[in-house]
Amino acid sequence: MTIQVLYRIHAIALSSLLAGFVSNAASELQDSPGAVSIGLRKQLLVDDYVIAAKENVTRALGLVTKANNGQPILVADRPWENADLLRFGTVIRDARKFRMWYLMNADLFGYAESEDGLHWQKPNLGQYEYQGSKENNIVDARGVSCFLDPHETDPAHKYKSAYGHPERIMACLAYSPDGFHWTSYNDGNPVTKRAADTMNQLIWDEEAKTYRLFTRTDYGEGRYGGTLNENRGTRDMTNSDIKSNPSAWTKVREWRFDHEGRWEFKRRQVYALNGWRHEGILFGLVWCYEWPGQLGEGPYDIQKRHERDIMNYYLVAARNDEPWDLSWVYAEQPFIPRGPDGSFDKDWIQPAGNIVTWNDQHWIYYCGSRERHDTYRIRESNQTRWQCAIGLATLPLDRFVCLAAGDTPGVITTKPFKLEGTRLLINADAAQGEIRTEVLDKTGQPIRGFTDHEAVTIKAVDNIRLEPRWTSQRSLRFLKNTTVGLRFHLTRAKLYAFQIAS
Repeated sequence: MTIQVLYRIHAIALSSLLAGFVSNAASELQDSPGAVSIGLRKQLLVDDYVIAAKENVTRALGLVTKANNGQPILVADRPWENADLLRFGTVIRDARKFRMWYLMNADLFGYAESEDGLHWQKPNLGQYEYQGSKENNIVDARGVSCFLDPHETDPAHKYKSAYGHPERIMACLAYSPDGFHWTSYNDGNPVTKRAADTMNQLIWDEEAKTYRLFTRTDYGEGRYGGTLNENRGTRDMTNSDIKSNPSAWTKVREWRFDHEGRWEFKRRQVYALNGWRHEGILFGLVWCYEWPGQLGEGPYDIQKRHERDIMNYYLVAARNDEPWDLSWVYAEQPFIPRGPDGSFDKDWIQPAGNIVTWNDQHWIYYCGSRERHDTYRIRESNQTRWQCAIGLATLPLDRFVCLAAGDTPGVITTKPFKLEGTRLLINADAAQGEIRTEVLDKTGQPIRGFTDHEAVTIKAVDNIRLEPRWTSQRSLRFLKNTTVGLRFHLTRAKLYAFQIAS
C-alpha cells in the first residue's frame, strides 16, 4: 500500500472523527458559562474581555517608532504661522491622500496635505486674506478637529467638527461638504455647558450607533497655593442624531484624576482626551499635564529635558461606556515618549484628534514642544515660548498592547466562544522565541487533532498575520459552529491579537 493511500485513509478517518465531534457538539450549542461572542472580529488584548486565565505573562504597551529620525514633519515656515502655537487639529486619509488641519496662530488655522503621510505641502487655498493676499493655506477655524463621517448619507454633511465658541467657553458643532466650507449646527450656539477651551472631538461610533463628543471640563475649587488655580477634567457625551437635535447630549463619563486622592491634580491633570474607535475598542488619547506649575528645574531652556510642568501622551481604553482603564497613566508609561535633550518634543507631546490606520500601520501624529507649559512665566523677553512643531510616530497594525512571556513559558487561555470561521490568525512577535496554539472544547479540554503536542511551533517569526497549524490539520473547518476556546503557549514571545477568519 502506498504512502499516499495510507495518508488518504488516515485523513478520512480523522475527518470522520472530527465530524462526529462536531455533530455531538452541534447538538449542545447552548453557551458555556463565561462564554463570549466574538464572531469574526479581531480581538485586541488591551484587556481581559476574552481572557479566562493567564500564567507567567505580563501586559505590555506596544512600542512606537518615531518617523523622520525623530525630527518634525511639519514646522512653522510661513509668515502667518507662529512656532509658539503650531499645534493640532487632526489628520485623516481621504481621496488617497493625507489631510491635516492644525492651529498655526492664536487666531489662524491651517491646512496641509500629503501623498505619503511624511512629506507635507501647504497649498494656497485662496479662501482668507492675510496682509492683502489670499495666497495662503488659512482655513475656517471650525474645521480644525473635523472628521469624515462614515455614517453620513448627505454629501453636504460629509465632514463634521466640534469647536470652541469664539466668545463662550463651550462646544459648538459644524458640518462641511469638503472640510473647507463650514456651516454651524444650532445656529452657531453652544451645544454643551462649560468647558471647551482645549481640544473638542466629535466622532461617529459605529459600534454604539451614536455620536460621541469629547470636551474638557473643570472643577472650580479655587486656589491651592503657588500659581496652581485650575483643576482640569474631561467628559464625553452621546447623541444619536445631531442634525435633529444638536444639543441633546447624554453624559457618559465626567472625571478627573483622583485615584491618589483629592490633591492629585497637583501631580497630574487631564488637559484633553480625544476618542477613537478601533476593532470594537474605544480608545482615549489622553493629553496629560504632569506636575503642573512646578518650575523648579530652572530657567527657560530649550535644550534640557524637563520632568516637571510637562505634557505627556497616554493611551487609555474602554468597552463602550465603561470607565476608562487608566493603567498606563498610573504606570507612568506614555504611548509616545517625549524626546531626549535638545529634541523638538522633549517637554510636551499633544495627540492629534485621531489615529490614521493605513498600509498595515497606525500613523500617530502629534505636536511636540521644546519647553514646559508655564514657560511664559520664566522666559526672557527675547525668547519664544514653546517652539512647537508636528511629529509622526508609527505602530504596526493592532500592536497597541500585548501579553508577553519571557524565558519562563507563559500560557494564555481564552474564554469559550462560538467558532464562526475556519481559520485562526494571530498577531505575534516570536522573533526571539516561540508560540504554540491548542484548541479546547467548551469544557476546557484539548480537542484531539488540535492539542499542544500536535501544534506546529511558530518560532523565529514576527508577523501581524500568522496562521497556527497542527500536524494533521491546516484549518478549523471541522469545528465550525461549535463552542471552543484557545490556549496559547508562549516563550520569549508577545501576543497582540487574534482573529477567527472565514
